[in-house]
Amino acid sequence: MRIIDYYNYFATIAFLAIVIISIIIRKKTNSKAFVSDKMASALFVFILLMAAALRLYGLGSIPLGLQQDEASIGYEAYILANFGIDRNGYPWPVYPITWGCGGGSPLLIYLNVLSIRLFGTGIVKLRLIPAICGILTVFFFYLTLRLLFDKNKFKNELSLLGGFFLAICPWHVILSRWSLDCNIMPFNLIFAVYLFVLASKRNSTVLYATSSAAFAICMYSYGAATIVIPLFLVTISIYYIVTKKISSFQLAISIGAFTIVFAPLLWFYLVNYLGLPEIYTEYFTVNRFTSARTGEAFVAFSDIPGKFLSNIASVFLSVSVGDEQHTLAHFYPGYATLYKFTFPITFLGLILAFKDKFKEPSDVIFGLLVLANVILSVIVVPDTNRMVLMYIPFAYFFIRGAGYVISKSGRLFVIVLIFLLAGALSFTKDYFRNYNVYATSIFMPGYGEAIKRAYEITGDDDHIYSTYDGLSSPFMLALYYTDYDPYKYIETVEYRDELAEFRVADAFGNFDFRLPEDITNTAYYNDVFVLSSNDLAGISGNDSYTVEDFEGYHVVYKTDAH
Repeated sequence: MRIIDYYNYFATIAFLAIVIISIIIRKKTNSKAFVSDKMASALFVFILLMAAALRLYGLGSIPLGLQQDEASIGYEAYILANFGIDRNGYPWPVYPITWGCGGGSPLLIYLNVLSIRLFGTGIVKLRLIPAICGILTVFFFYLTLRLLFDKNKFKNELSLLGGFFLAICPWHVILSRWSLDCNIMPFNLIFAVYLFVLASKRNSTVLYATSSAAFAICMYSYGAATIVIPLFLVTISIYYIVTKKISSFQLAISIGAFTIVFAPLLWFYLVNYLGLPEIYTEYFTVNRFTSARTGEAFVAFSDIPGKFLSNIASVFLSVSVGDEQHTLAHFYPGYATLYKFTFPITFLGLILAFKDKFKEPSDVIFGLLVLANVILSVIVVPDTNRMVLMYIPFAYFFIRGAGYVISKSGRLFVIVLIFLLAGALSFTKDYFRNYNVYATSIFMPGYGEAIKRAYEITGDDDHIYSTYDGLSSPFMLALYYTDYDPYKYIETVEYRDELAEFRVADAFGNFDFRLPEDITNTAYYNDVFVLSSNDLAGISGNDSYTVEDFEGYHVVYKTDAH
């Protein structure tokens, strides 16, 4: 066992004790806030700087390498910015179909198109958008909490705790540091929620419409949003109409704003799911997927009753001690998503919301978001990336529980802060020292630079044969690292299965991702190979090859041929 494992046991017991003591204390003994508005502003600047440091430091090298979906998003953005088509040959698609069934939502791709046109390409630039969105998520979560707790005498303390908690949250730090479409989703959500809360506070029709448009933009950022956002908007609209917090006119204007922004994506869905004809023009495309994404992401309808309890259990594991069956790219062992030891206070906050019958608007907003995410988790194969919209609401309920603690005892609240700080220091140390070792199988360090070097040697003249050892969709990294011409790719690509849920290329141009049985055969004299360390046994003892090393992958070629 590691030190963090012992710490988790101790901290969990301490948090359980804090909850129990807070409940036992019958009267609210803490009558005074201890952070002024001026102090809160200064402390939040420090928190924001800390959030920025955790998300920007070593961005190009931690994680080391590139995950295949990152490469897909980066390459799609690169060729759209420079050639005006995606890798399937469609000009400016409303929704790039990437792998054939999607897998790279339009918002992050088109944000990267803008970034590439302004700043060029590169791993740091590819990851900069999620990192900036991560910092802004901390900022808007803090502002949202200040609005929601405006009548709470501890609004400064609770808002600062919210900003601090999200700034150091393992799940949020990790997702902010690499470029997957779902990784900007928390920002899209909290920004839309902030505008909605602000509209509610000011009873502003313009702000309601703006927040509605922001929710519509969420729909472009990740597939899970197409279920969570409509469920949330329908239920919150019903609640606001019934409680007369919004007028029929304001609701109608908001629906109109949502519909206008959502219309292009709706058009795409109608083409794909209702059989409307594709639209193919020089300026934009509304095209069909080559395959539906079902088996990998969704639970079959007939299997939902049998999977219901296990999926619900996965939700609660995910927001408490962690579900290690989830994708490794979104958590670090020993820390879960929201730290393993915080769940007693988080569940206290959720229980308090039920006890108070969701009278507080904040409980309603984040409670309905939890409900929408729980419904989503029942119909999909649970994973941290698919449940990405769940963790901001649960972070709120942690703050809600902490609000109860501080109302009973300021000293207990300080103890909560100390445990969080200790956990954050441990996570920061482990992440920046060891994450690259832990995530080697995910980000494939060295391979991208190796395949790029191989292409520098051969150009388009001789063949490049690549290993598949320890790799996932290496063709995608080859496209990204070499800035490969999309027209040549489309003309020459050989897919393993054209209609597969995820189309994978076995070869394109002079690249072949199938190693020959005997690479020393004279037929391959002029060719270049990218091999794993395991593959080097094939040329063991043969000193006629030059071997260039790249973090576990090797570019191999005949010395006298190049």
